[in-house]
Amino acid sequence: MGKSSKILIGIIIVCAALVGVSIYTVKNYNNDKDKSAAENSLQNGTTENNVTKGTSLIKPNVIKTKAPDFKLKDLDGKELSLSDLRGKKVFLNFWATWCGYCVEEMPEIQKLYEETKDTDLVIVAVEIGEPLSEVKSFIDENKYTFKVLSDSDQSTVPKYEISGYPTSYFIDEDGNIISKVTGALNIDQMKSYIKTLDK
Repeated sequence: MGKSSKILIGIIIVCAALVGVSIYTVKNYNNDKDKSAAENSLQNGTTENNVTKGTSLIKPNVIKTKAPDFKLKDLDGKELSLSDLRGKKVFLNFWATWCGYCVEEMPEIQKLYEETKDTDLVIVAVEIGEPLSEVKSFIDENKYTFKVLSDSDQSTVPKYEISGYPTSYFIDEDGNIISKVTGALNIDQMKSYIKTLDK
């Protein structure tokens, strides 16, 4: 093979390498751009359930599956089953005293309760993992008056596939879950989800 042929092959190899590097760079740039857009979307308050923080823009993912039944004690030690609430619309909220987002959401739930306590909506907040006495102390201290149940042994967690707190379920009069939201909601967002329970 002549010297000129070797030089030509060398040039071809270098050119091929440069093209490969260019394609790789462009591809990574586009991936980074897409990733950045997704991160900005999350930072601006968008969640997997299309809830935009601070607004009432709701596009719920309709689930419509039977809500698993459970029996837990309220703060007075009386048992309540979800099946006892059949025929009512239910806003079912799972929370914990140590969860900052839950604590921030509680006043919004109280506002909703005060506005809807004479309607066919029942608000049930299930505290996960703490002893009944500690839950009662927290609720009394903050003067919350909506229905609170204690699930100290976390029996509802696998039933409702809870992976974060707070998590809210919106259940219709027939006991069907219509929507699930993981993350704190404001009162306007709660009302929007409740409207989806209307037949």
